[in-house]
Order: sequence, then C-alpha cells, then structure tokens
Amino acid sequence: MKIEVMEDNTLVLKEAFNGVKFETDEGHCIWVYLRDDTIEINVLPKGELVPTHNWWRVDMQAGVIKSLSETK
Repeated sequence: MKIEVMEDNTLVLKEAFNGVKFETDEGHCIWVYLRDDTIEINVLPKGELVPTHNWWRVDMQAGVIKSLSETK
C-alpha cells in the first residue's frame, strides 16, 4: 500500500489491495477493497459481524454503485 498526503491533508491510498477499514466511534464500519478494474465496498452496521448481503461494487465505466448480488 502506498500512502500520499495532498496539500489539504487528504490521504490518498494507492495499491490498497488488502482493503481499508473505516470505523465510527459507534462501531459502524465500511471496508473498501480495490480490485483490478473496480472497487468493492462492504457496509457493516454496528454489531453485524459478517454481512453477506451488504456488498457493493462500483462500476467505474458507468459511474454507478450496485449490490454485488445484482452483478453476478
């Protein structure tokens, strides 16, 4: 993973193929995974350990986010 910092202190993560976890103080989480040509997002509300129904894929060409279950 490569980490850069922009002039406004925004973090830029490159080649983050292992995933990045964002977590609120309340325990809500979002995991972001870079794939070869897309991004996958796992939304994990507080208390939920393994959400099999809450995966999303970003279609970079169309500019839309769809449920991963819709893209198979």
